[in-house]
Amino acid sequence: MTDAPRPAPASRRLLRAALLLIGAAAACAQGPPRAWDVRAFGAAGDGTRLDSAAVNAAVAACARAGGGTVTVPRGTYLCGTVFLLGNVTLELRRGATLLASPDLGDYRSVGRSTEGRSSALIIAEGRENVGIVGEGTIDGNGRSFVFQPRQPHPAGFFDAAATRQGSAFFQRNQEDRDGPDRMRNRPGILALFLECRNVTLRGFTVVDAPNWCLHLACCRHAELSGLTVRNSLRIPNADAIDLASSRDVRVSGCTLEAGDDGIAISPCADGYRSAVAQDITVSRCVITSRSAGIRLGWAARDIRRVRFDHIAIRGSNRGIGIFVRGRESIEDVSFSDVTIDTHLVDGAWWGLGEPVHISVAPYLSGGPLGRVRGIRFKDVTSVGEGPVVLYSSGPGGISDVTFERCSLAVRRSPLDAYYGGNLDLRPILPAALGITGRGLSAVLAVNVDALRMRGLSVSWLGGPSPYFAAALEADGCRGADLGGFEGRGPRPGAPAIVEDGLARAP
Repeated sequence: MTDAPRPAPASRRLLRAALLLIGAAAACAQGPPRAWDVRAFGAAGDGTRLDSAAVNAAVAACARAGGGTVTVPRGTYLCGTVFLLGNVTLELRRGATLLASPDLGDYRSVGRSTEGRSSALIIAEGRENVGIVGEGTIDGNGRSFVFQPRQPHPAGFFDAAATRQGSAFFQRNQEDRDGPDRMRNRPGILALFLECRNVTLRGFTVVDAPNWCLHLACCRHAELSGLTVRNSLRIPNADAIDLASSRDVRVSGCTLEAGDDGIAISPCADGYRSAVAQDITVSRCVITSRSAGIRLGWAARDIRRVRFDHIAIRGSNRGIGIFVRGRESIEDVSFSDVTIDTHLVDGAWWGLGEPVHISVAPYLSGGPLGRVRGIRFKDVTSVGEGPVVLYSSGPGGISDVTFERCSLAVRRSPLDAYYGGNLDLRPILPAALGITGRGLSAVLAVNVDALRMRGLSVSWLGGPSPYFAAALEADGCRGADLGGFEGRGPRPGAPAIVEDGLARAP
């Protein structure tokens, strides 16, 4: 058998050129590459060398090509600020971790701030079609920004002399048993999406944020799904999800654990741009927090058309909090199929074990207060160590509140002697009204118009706290319909209902 003749050198060159042309034509037909691996741009992924320049280079190359996916493979990528650009999705593959740098010099800021926060680990500003997806992790490295040795976060916004326990309240508050820990200078936000459209955050895990965590400010059209956030329960301000002045947002299937609020809507967006927050739905989420599991307000502008369903709030200091402190109004909000478990927490956290807290009170200067109206609770089951509080500093500040097929069980707290028998209205002016000692009821309603009970039952677990005097107290409530209320007083001889100072049967 004889060998086939080999092409002459010139023929081989022509053949290679032809093959290259065919490959190029095929590539053109398929379009530009849609995925950019950060390792191809020099990322080490060893957790030691700073990889933010490589990640930013991959994002920039992806954006120049018209957009696509920047992939982060298995490894630990130490990063300062990463800027997400339009039409770019950052994909964190399984086993990949973006580790936030402990050096503040590695962070960049946007040109605006809110509550002094302008820097972030990940920034997308004025972009469309951006997101973070995948099974990897963002590690905020909050542990690097805690004072060592640990110190208590300073308490404020109240006068200890006005509390039931007096100076003992403040002393216990500052023993740093359950945090919050005092923090060194720290990055303002872990991931900031500012004035963006079509944001997708899906599937990844966040741990140990040092400050605000996933923050969407002034955004339109966003989906947050399947996220896991496990922040330290000792770090203050480490909210899991903040939706500030944003609209058309869907949050679903998330497990959130945060040292501050679990999900907060429209807190402090005025440093960026004030806008109405509306058309937001949150479903199938499990939340644990040291502050409010769910918080609405206070806000720079109105909040409206918000829906929560299939929510579990576990082991939080406050379940649901709705706050008006300026001219903004909060209206048309519903909660359905929600379970809440709250307890008193040691330390300078806000809230005193309330399953639900709604308040309208002065704090921001100037002009009349806004209002809260059109709030619906349906199939909400609560167990807590504090009361349900509906409080307006003036007549009619809260109106049209309905409880339908709801239950509340009040449990005595082992911390009653230190914190029990107080009403927490922070922030409020004058500050002496922040935390005040008073007799409590399982449901306390002050200056609420059109309060409707379509089914609300109150029960007491074990020996009730000595600071509870009735099942329901209504003061200055016009047009109340309490016919669907069921419950008895906390102890024999105690009234079930006290209305404008007069005891009556349910």
